[in-house]
Amino acid sequence: MKLSDLTPHLIYQFNSEHELLAAIEEISQKFTINRDKIGDYLKDPRLVSAYTVFYLSTNVPKLQEVFKWMPQGWMEELKNCDFIDLGAGPGTFSLAWKSMGAEKDFYQIELSSLMKEQGKKIWEGLHQDKLFQGSRWEWSNPNPKFLLFGHSANEMGADVALDYIQKINPDHILFIEPGTKDFFPKMLKIRTELLKDYNVLYPCPLPEKCPMEGTENWCHQFIQVKHDLEVERLSQMARKDRKLLPLTVQAFSRTFKAQNPQERLVRVFPETKFSHEWEVCHNSILSRYQVMKRDLSKQESKDLSEVLAGATIETEVIKELDQSKRVKLLKVQK
Repeated sequence: MKLSDLTPHLIYQFNSEHELLAAIEEISQKFTINRDKIGDYLKDPRLVSAYTVFYLSTNVPKLQEVFKWMPQGWMEELKNCDFIDLGAGPGTFSLAWKSMGAEKDFYQIELSSLMKEQGKKIWEGLHQDKLFQGSRWEWSNPNPKFLLFGHSANEMGADVALDYIQKINPDHILFIEPGTKDFFPKMLKIRTELLKDYNVLYPCPLPEKCPMEGTENWCHQFIQVKHDLEVERLSQMARKDRKLLPLTVQAFSRTFKAQNPQERLVRVFPETKFSHEWEVCHNSILSRYQVMKRDLSKQESKDLSEVLAGATIETEVIKELDQSKRVKLLKVQK
């Protein structure tokens, strides 16, 4: 998304680039240092617009990258569903899903009146299709429903998220949440409830107890995104890297089933002189893998250096070691 397409539709027009950058830094401080005041920015049109310029523009590409991990055929089924953007903010993931060819009804659920105003103004400025907005719905629409949590389950908590799910009764659910240790217990609680009625599509090989539950580890992924030159320039000026992003991604469906990959890369350890070192979830069992560099070409080793947590792999065990498995890599899907 280009900033020049977005900025005419802000509810607050910045007088200068300097003013915009100062507002972005103010929001960042609330997110990282003054978290007790994190909700204050929702009351200020200037900060809502700054959030929209920076975080909407850098979050929109996430959806396309996340769908590279999803099972084949699921997206086509989702495009026949009404889309519900829960905790929509300025409509970040509504815009992202629309850009991927979705044509059914779009609903945004958002409590902040300023965010709803901003989301409506952007949508009407960029699209002709009708947008439905509200704070909460009791759903009676018979159409199949695709519910997306975009950095919102983290804020509302597991109990509220599950309450929304019960009332909306969606056919499909996708979570794109912060890849933080703090959020993971919330996600596990949600996952436990959803497995009673839904198929898990990502990231779990099996619908079983997560092997990271009760440990210091947490399941998260990384994506590498490319931004428009205008967005990249703004990120550099704001001194914030928005290209390599940690996420917690989980996907569930009542109606769609897939043969999930058996091996998922969940952590990349620092390379040694001789090997690539990974932690892998293999059929809900965690193991440390070694891929020896001597078995790889220079280009293959270079390519493996770019593999991120979240990737699907297929391996063959060569040797069982005391604390790890030495494996031959058969396939990797980033």
